[in-house]
Amino acid sequence: SEPLPPLAILTSLTPLIGRLSAVHASSFFHLFPEDKQLQLARLLAPLLSPEPGSMLFGAHGGLSQKGLRERQNSHGVPMFCHSPESWKELWETQIFSPGQVRVDAFLQQRVRKDLPAETRSFFLVWSVTRLW
Repeated sequence: SEPLPPLAILTSLTPLIGRLSAVHASSFFHLFPEDKQLQLARLLAPLLSPEPGSMLFGAHGGLSQKGLRERQNSHGVPMFCHSPESWKELWETQIFSPGQVRVDAFLQQRVRKDLPAETRSFFLVWSVTRLW
C-alpha cells in the first residue's frame, strides 16, 4: 500500500519484495554455474507481485541440451547453459509450485561477429508469468 521508494536511493532489493509486476533479467544467468543460477532465481522470484500476470523475462546464453558450452566465456570460465526444457523445469518445480507460473522459453540463434562464422551461438529467450 505504500509507494515504492525511489530506485536511485535503494541499497538493497528488500523493499521491492512482492511489489514488482515485471522484472527484466538478461545476459547474466549464464555467467554463473548451475547451482548459482538456482540461487539467483530464488532471489529474483520473491520480487514479483503475487498478482496474476506479474512476470520475469529475459534472454541469456542457452543450449538445446543443458550443460557446459564448448567454449569458455571471455574470462576463461566454462559457461553453464540451460535448455528451454531445463529452464522451464527450474522455474515450475524448484522456484514456484507446479501450476503457479507459466514458463515460455525458446532458443534463438544469434550471429556473433567475434566468433568464427561456423560457430553456432544461441540465446535462451524466456518469460515466467504468475498464474495465481
